Amino acid sequence: MAPRVSVTVLHRFRAAAVAGVLAMVGTVASGNGAGAAIPVPSPDGQGFLTRGVTPAENPADPLVLVNKIHPLAPRDWAPDDLARPDVATLGAHDELRTEAARALEELAAGAEGATGHELVLVSGYRSADYQRRLYARYVDAHGRRAADTFSARAGHSEHQTGLAADVTEEGTTYTRFGRTDTGRWVAGHAWRYGFVVRYPRGAEHVTGYAAEPWHLRYVGTELATRMHLAGTATLEEAFGVRPAPDYAR
Repeated sequence: MAPRVSVTVLHRFRAAAVAGVLAMVGTVASGNGAGAAIPVPSPDGQGFLTRGVTPAENPADPLVLVNKIHPLAPRDWAPDDLARPDVATLGAHDELRTEAARALEELAAGAEGATGHELVLVSGYRSADYQRRLYARYVDAHGRRAADTFSARAGHSEHQTGLAADVTEEGTTYTRFGRTDTGRWVAGHAWRYGFVVRYPRGAEHVTGYAAEPWHLRYVGTELATRMHLAGTATLEEAFGVRPAPDYAR
């Protein structure tokens, strides 16, 4: 893993503007979930947005960075606090780390309250062994270059942390999620619950993956809020580390 870097968020806001936004979104609106708390900035509105953020090295930390050049250490690491969130699920990979599972429950309640549609967990935690086999199948079917644009190698997958969730709207395949009412709502509100859309459109050169509006990563409400207010699209940018468009050879 490259040396950790502390950087300031480039986007600055006036204190009054930040205070106004936080007053508006201090908690999740009534009827949109269990009221996820939003961190409060310093009185001048600057420290909250500009203090440095460093990625965690501990794979159990919600701030761990996992990408093509920052693998998990050890690469076969597995969480020991998995739980099944009380949401609709599809398939066998229906567990997340406990903190992320509870947050997904609140997100799902918020989404259904806002759109009338159920949020479905398609895939949560995946072991290193399963990810290895999944990636191999994609390589066999599409070739390694193509597979590397939408599937992670074992030890490099966020799903292995138990903090990543692929989701969709009920009755919709996950690849169409971004075009659904729920997908649009999640894109605008997931940060309130501590999630970020990990692979946004237009950031392929940073993340190394094609856009995946269905792939959510739990990082906690503080970092998710800071990224939202600052307009920071990716964890690489939030942590001030170099882009990871390809694997280190």
